[in-house]
Amino acid sequence: MRKRKTYGQFCALARALDHVGDRWTLLIVRELLPGRRRFAELAVGLPGVAPNLLVDRLRSLQASGMVERSAHPPRSASVTYALTDLGRGLEEPVHALIRWGATWMHTGPDGDHVDPRWGAIALKAMLDDPSMTEPSGRLGVQIGEEHLVIEIGSHGRRVSLADPAAGIDARVQGDLPALLAVAAGTATMPASSVRVEGDAAFAAAAMTPTQGART
Repeated sequence: MRKRKTYGQFCALARALDHVGDRWTLLIVRELLPGRRRFAELAVGLPGVAPNLLVDRLRSLQASGMVERSAHPPRSASVTYALTDLGRGLEEPVHALIRWGATWMHTGPDGDHVDPRWGAIALKAMLDDPSMTEPSGRLGVQIGEEHLVIEIGSHGRRVSLADPAAGIDARVQGDLPALLAVAAGTATMPASSVRVEGDAAFAAAAMTPTQGART
């Protein structure tokens, strides 16, 4: 593994960037936030990254104490990677960057790769809101083969990975760009490419962005 470059500054931001400022590093963190991933799964979620570069970034994250590797023989297909507690501390900074980056999402994919699996972290970043307790209920969200639940109650509004078989007030289904546009406040429900079943008013309320997520 190459020797790590540093900014050489006694500044917490500079030292954080010493560890996560390299290209692809925060996107690896994004892929690991939902849970453990095999190397091949990471490669699928990071189209365009060279395998040797992905290996290098994973080793750097391990050396920094942010990622742990499962105890399997090297090159085993069973090897998985997961964030440590230190690595999971990047969740809110990543969420903040997603909210900030929504400024450049209004044009749509424009040829960029789209992965429905990114919906969970994006909607969580934009919609989680501990202050929103009404209207209470549960909204099922389907993005391709991915299933999420947006629940509003005494705990606030929370987005989680789940496939609710029952107990929901409404369900929405659509592609990721359309649902992100709604969550970012650049489109409203009902949207032509978002299908709603059940209580449409609750679905619209559950997908309404918090003030900080609006662009």
